[in-house]
Amino acid sequence: MIFRLLTPGVRRRVAGLVALLLTITASYVGQGILVAQALARVFDGRPVTSILWPLAGIALLQVVRSVTLAIRETAAIRVSGLVKARLRKQMMSRLLALGPGHSGRTGSAQSSLVDGIETADAYVGRFLPQVAAAIVGALAVTAYLFTIDPLVGLVVLACSILLPVLPLVSEHVVRDRNNAWFRAYKGLYAENLDALQGMATLKAFNASGRRGAELARLAGEFCRDSIRLMAVVVAYVGGVAFVIGLGTAVAVGAGALRLAAGELTVTELLLILMLTAECFRPLRDLEGAYHASCNAVPSLRAVFEVIDAEIQPSGGHTLTPAGPPAVNFQDVTFVYRERDRPALADFSLEVAPGERVALVGRSGAGKTTVAALLLRFFDAQHGRITIDGTDIRDLPLPALRALVSVVSQDTYLFHGTVRRNLALARPEATDAELEAVARAAQAHDFIAALPQGYDTVVGERGLKLSGGERQRIAIARALLKDAPVLILDEATSSVDAANEAGIQQALDTLTGGRTTLMIAHRLSTVRDADRVIVLDAGQVVESGGHRELLTRQGVYARLVAAQEGAA
Repeated sequence: MIFRLLTPGVRRRVAGLVALLLTITASYVGQGILVAQALARVFDGRPVTSILWPLAGIALLQVVRSVTLAIRETAAIRVSGLVKARLRKQMMSRLLALGPGHSGRTGSAQSSLVDGIETADAYVGRFLPQVAAAIVGALAVTAYLFTIDPLVGLVVLACSILLPVLPLVSEHVVRDRNNAWFRAYKGLYAENLDALQGMATLKAFNASGRRGAELARLAGEFCRDSIRLMAVVVAYVGGVAFVIGLGTAVAVGAGALRLAAGELTVTELLLILMLTAECFRPLRDLEGAYHASCNAVPSLRAVFEVIDAEIQPSGGHTLTPAGPPAVNFQDVTFVYRERDRPALADFSLEVAPGERVALVGRSGAGKTTVAALLLRFFDAQHGRITIDGTDIRDLPLPALRALVSVVSQDTYLFHGTVRRNLALARPEATDAELEAVARAAQAHDFIAALPQGYDTVVGERGLKLSGGERQRIAIARALLKDAPVLILDEATSSVDAANEAGIQQALDTLTGGRTTLMIAHRLSTVRDADRVIVLDAGQVVESGGHRELLTRQGVYARLVAAQEGAA
């Protein structure tokens, strides 16, 4: 993971950060040497003028350190910002490429996209440069202490080696707790987002109090996981402080004994005192950087799980139908992830060019799965799907989806204007073309009556419009795309009886000259289909025209009778 974060451009910037940190360490070391020399001269009874040059050097080093610290802060923000921007671009591109077939809750993906990537700030900008600077700085100062006194150098070296080992031991101990913390965080994030999006439903069913209690329970579990994680981190921090204190005390004590034996001078003892502290300073800074970035590993691992998720392979064939194409499903079997029962089992269907075929059946029969497979949101485990004889897996995904228009029962409009939502199908469309498809979809009149007409903002998910209005915009959008294959997934589900005739007229316009799959629960919408396919448990159980199936008195006839009886 570290190698992937440190791309060539980033490596150079991180190396620059390491150089800045070493400059800061050098300023502290130089300051310690000058302080030791100044104190030694005072102890020797020399005049005050003898310490003026050391004092001037200390002041100069402080200025250098202040400037370097400011540069380091700016550089750290820039390098971490570069990494975060690249990760967000990669993750968002992968999510868009994966499409709705990628499993996972919206809140979990959003937590990784926002907060998970933010952890790269401390990890790349602070922790990784500090690791290199701490090792190099500590070894350099320790080597200098060896020249003063080998025994003191050995003591400091032992502690310097022990300190970098502590994060490795801590990481081994903290890994499970860190992963548990991040899972709890993502779950709590997803549940809170779910509650906010479903607030109207919670209020309507007087369930907001119960959901609030559930969220409070999840928050309590997250708090518990956070405390367990912090307990390990605090133990690590205490261990670092203990080793630093022990190393300093032992080094100074050994130096004092050597001074008493006449083997060291006062100046050398003062150098040991000052430099031992400066040797441990970068290691202590490393502990702070580790503490700030301890959540980065599981967070960034979740980000790379999305970036590394396998994208459906696509071929390079081209297909430009001269007219409505034929669509064939040949012995298709598909099982959703984490389910045992196939959604489709040995499903075969031949749709002739320009034919309107209705798929009906009870909920869970596999109707929507047929549409999802045709759009390659998923790939079937067995069988093949072809358009005009070409396997859809041999087509580039953009080319395949350019051949298919969809009007869904759950129409999604983006926050923006009516014009922008219509132009999603064809951004270069003119105002006249937008108005033409809106008129054909029986949508122009209500759009013109909006406060700003086609420039009216429809709100998040189009909630400023009624369900029927959103559906008509979806039909207009499909008309504008003008694809040769059309999928109507319960396209009149949100339309009231008064407007259904107008919507049905728009749908008749839309289906003209196209190969159409009509997925329907309301069987009144499929009477004019050329053929009706009845699905049950992912298999075709009946096929024929509306009247023909009614006379058979089979599954379709019972479904129609049940709906008419319910009405």
